[in-house]
Amino acid sequence: MDRKYLVRQHNAWSVVVEIPKDLRQQAGQARFKKSLGTDSLAEANRLKHPVVAEFQRRIDELRRGAPDPKAAILRDALEWRAALAVASRTPADDDPAHPSSEGATLHGELLDKVKELSRELEAEGKEELAAAFYKTAIGEGTRIEGLYQAWIAESAVTGQTKSQHSSAVKRYKAWAGEFATVEEMDRKKTGAYVTELLSNSGLARRTVKRHLSSLSQFWLWLSSKGYTSISPDENPWLRHRLGKPTKGSAKYRKVLEEAVLLKLLRGRYSTDRYGPVLYDALRLALLQGGRLDELCALKCSEIHKRADGYWLEISSGKTDAAVREIPAHPLAVPILERRLKDRDEFLFKGLVPGGPDNKRSWYVSKAYGRFRNSPSVGVKGKGRDFHALRNTFIGYMEGLKVAESTVKLLVGHARQSMTFGHYSQGERVDLRDAIDMLDYGPGVMQAIQDQY
Repeated sequence: MDRKYLVRQHNAWSVVVEIPKDLRQQAGQARFKKSLGTDSLAEANRLKHPVVAEFQRRIDELRRGAPDPKAAILRDALEWRAALAVASRTPADDDPAHPSSEGATLHGELLDKVKELSRELEAEGKEELAAAFYKTAIGEGTRIEGLYQAWIAESAVTGQTKSQHSSAVKRYKAWAGEFATVEEMDRKKTGAYVTELLSNSGLARRTVKRHLSSLSQFWLWLSSKGYTSISPDENPWLRHRLGKPTKGSAKYRKVLEEAVLLKLLRGRYSTDRYGPVLYDALRLALLQGGRLDELCALKCSEIHKRADGYWLEISSGKTDAAVREIPAHPLAVPILERRLKDRDEFLFKGLVPGGPDNKRSWYVSKAYGRFRNSPSVGVKGKGRDFHALRNTFIGYMEGLKVAESTVKLLVGHARQSMTFGHYSQGERVDLRDAIDMLDYGPGVMQAIQDQY
């Protein structure tokens, strides 16, 4: 079982969070530590998350150099919650299953003090903070602040997906309030938030669906950690009626027209840094159907010359099917040979990684957006980004009557049928013959060959 942040001492588990070395002098200690008052590892794992989140907030305060008074008050509330829990578990000598009269008396005294502190906050005009303090102290209000950071840290997803998860929860928090709790995240509350997203957010319907998916996964994590007793089958973020999008509102990538392809192929980017990269990447995408991430991550050692020509080894991708070997189109050969002469590790040398996943394609993608929207090119509008070149490759291959199962092998899509997927993995398909069939027409094929 997970023991991260947990240390067992004196027959009880404690939370320990190390303070970064550069902040220890300011903090006056090397670590934050708090006993959970339980000898059960399972219970300690359930209880540790708000404590870890609180310690992380205190570390953030140290970095900012300015303590958050609200955070300090809610930190006190967690201390009161722990004290109340210990009092409620103080057993009578003759009945370990029930609190002793001494424990019950102590619990009542502590609860009275919590109520008094809450009333003091109300008297200061801090009604929301008072309610949050009281609910937190008595165990009926578990703030999602801090918990969602723990969920994202544990999630085995890409950095970009983590960023999307974070944005979804932050938007919900901004709507629900800074003291939003797990307990109030019920069907009525989530339904009101869905109405807000659909009516006032300005988000596209598919973006709303993505936000609800992130919040649904967050709720499932909360359920798995014991923060809600509601059955996972009753996930409050599922089965909301989003309705149908209005006619003409859906924006899909489509096969780019010949006139658009010619604008892109004849265009020139205004900077020397990305101009040659965009020139070659654009052509390789049209000739190979590859994703921009795949092209920018392609290493020279993954380009092999065989008896029938060059082959590209795509060693990683979005799915297992994305890992593949594909033949280079004849018009791609001059580009490959010219770049191989640089003897760099990567086919596209000198790219600066960026974005949540530190991808080599991050800034190339942004440069392509500026390129296509520039007055000299003028390929504007949604659905015409770099990925649309992949749509165009697939659309033209379909028009040339190349079998769908073969096109999937070329572009790295899963072949999910029982016949061409389970029984056959495409080992005997002539991919060289298929790629050689690609033809965008004389005008586009000539523009692909134009010199930079």
